[in-house]
Amino acid sequence: MRRIRCLFTRCLFTRCAWGLLAALAPIAAAHDLADNRAQLVLRDKTHLTVTFYIAYPDALQLALSPKRSPQEFLVTYSAMRVEDLQKELLRAQAKFQAGTHIYIGPGQELVLTNWVWPQASQVRTLLQQRLMQALVDPKNYGHDTPLEMHAEGIAPREVTSVQVQFPEEFQKVLVVAFRPTQLWTEPKSISPSIKF
Repeated sequence: MRRIRCLFTRCLFTRCAWGLLAALAPIAAAHDLADNRAQLVLRDKTHLTVTFYIAYPDALQLALSPKRSPQEFLVTYSAMRVEDLQKELLRAQAKFQAGTHIYIGPGQELVLTNWVWPQASQVRTLLQQRLMQALVDPKNYGHDTPLEMHAEGIAPREVTSVQVQFPEEFQKVLVVAFRPTQLWTEPKSISPSIKF
């Protein structure tokens, strides 16, 4: 009985979403991409962390279903079971990882490890919210909060500069890079001057 109820709910959501697809078509032109950003932080002389803030639905659509319209993608993928969506996300993540390159010198690529991706349930919720947002407020369609992804790399030598290349699905990416200044403060005492 529970399985039938779940199947009915998913089918009902899918039918409603497909029915609303026609309403979304005219507003596709109103959709603007959120600013995609990458933050590179050199933690010590050799440890680089990368944090991405990406308009994930847009990147997923380009990676998984580039021939479909964004609306068709949202309708199809927002109705998927979490387990099925997870399989699709793994495909996209493999593409994103393969398309991400950080060079610490000519021909010297930094290997990124410890990738952390959004959970499938979080992604499905975001896709469903974007679909509903497009119906409720078409002018702000696609202006959701970018999702966060992480990776890190340990270089074999001191890193003084890098060059980056990101997957084409991320489109234009603003890169922010810095080496943080760290200092300890003691209780009840004023810290030394912190310079920017």
